Amino acid sequence: MDQDTPQSAPQSVLIIDDQLDSQRAIIEFFIDIGWKVSTAVDEKESILELEHKNPSLVLLDLVLEKESGFEVLSRIRQICPGTKVIIISQYFDYELIKQAMKAGAMGFVQNSEVNSIPSGFTSLLQGAIDSP
Repeated sequence: MDQDTPQSAPQSVLIIDDQLDSQRAIIEFFIDIGWKVSTAVDEKESILELEHKNPSLVLLDLVLEKESGFEVLSRIRQICPGTKVIIISQYFDYELIKQAMKAGAMGFVQNSEVNSIPSGFTSLLQGAIDSP
């Protein structure tokens, strides 16, 4: 994906992860392409951000300290059913990913290296931008 986003691109993203340091490269990626970035570390912060900023895209880690990422995904689906959610995690568990997709996530990206963009991230992001 080049640095110019299409006109129809979502312009804001919410990153939900209790280890935000591990998402630094992704945060910088979105800032570099001109998106507004907000972050949250738990369900309470996530809900506030969703209600106040209404992002078109959410990146969600399923492994959160205070609650299950599935709980957060469920709340996102209730509050903002049209919001696209991509699961991003350092852990790969096929069953969890399958459950997340059934619960409404549109994709999964494994973020195995801190401060790097995961492989496949930009193509999945392009799919999020291009899909209705």
